[in-house]
Amino acid sequence: MRYRILSGELRQEDRLPPVRQLAAFLRVNRNTVAQVYRQLEAEGYLATRGRLGTFVRRGSAVTPGLAALLDRLLVEAERQALTSADLQTLLAMHSRVRPLRRRRVGFVECNTVDLAYFRRLLEREVGLPIRPILLHRLPRAARGCDLLVTTFFHIEEVQRKAPAAEVVGLVALPDFRTLEEVARLPRRARVALVCATEEGVRSKARSLGAVGLRRPRLLTATLGDGKRLQAVLARAEVLLASPKVLERLRRLIPLRVRVIPFASVLSEGAVALLRERLAATAA
Repeated sequence: MRYRILSGELRQEDRLPPVRQLAAFLRVNRNTVAQVYRQLEAEGYLATRGRLGTFVRRGSAVTPGLAALLDRLLVEAERQALTSADLQTLLAMHSRVRPLRRRRVGFVECNTVDLAYFRRLLEREVGLPIRPILLHRLPRAARGCDLLVTTFFHIEEVQRKAPAAEVVGLVALPDFRTLEEVARLPRRARVALVCATEEGVRSKARSLGAVGLRRPRLLTATLGDGKRLQAVLARAEVLLASPKVLERLRRLIPLRVRVIPFASVLSEGAVALLRERLAATAA
């Protein structure tokens, strides 16, 4: 969240989700989220205004001068054929953090679309090869990995299926405005949730149920079940799906259906946390 504020994704006076709502969606303890809010408030990033909620107190700290300096650094890095991972390693070395050793890292996801995206992102940013692992292929597919990485949505299942492995969960935060929009949907609205796989449906349905969007008004389907998908879209008043799934559904969505792009993605802040974890365990 600090990264999202510093990068400008969250702007001054943006309202954050209530502690209970965000904790429920991420499926973490409310005290954890409350502690994060308190820490960021103590650091001057947030301000709590009673029943009105919690707001971003200050915007991005990236001044024009600092932005210009970063631009020059990136231009020079490109000239020297350095990747962003190279730059991060150099900065870590100059900050007296030990460079990463070659660890065997696997990333676990429930569907091939997200798995390919996250694998490319992590390999580019941490500078290590990442083994892609589908959730249903655990634990066999994880043999030989020193570390398994997944999102918070799947961490419990990964830990259960691979109890002997070290597992790191990265928070994939939703767009807060989208989360609030979903939480404010009319109680009787028929909402369709469409994902690429059944595992994705179960995971997202669980998080949505935690913020109050439960069956019978939540209708679910996968891209592979064409018959059920058509039936769900015919009944739905609102459709929730990731941007990539929506691309596949574009010609099937009735005009009357309200579409809400709904996806949680790893930010660069989450990737930075993984790099810190890898650096902390370097030999």
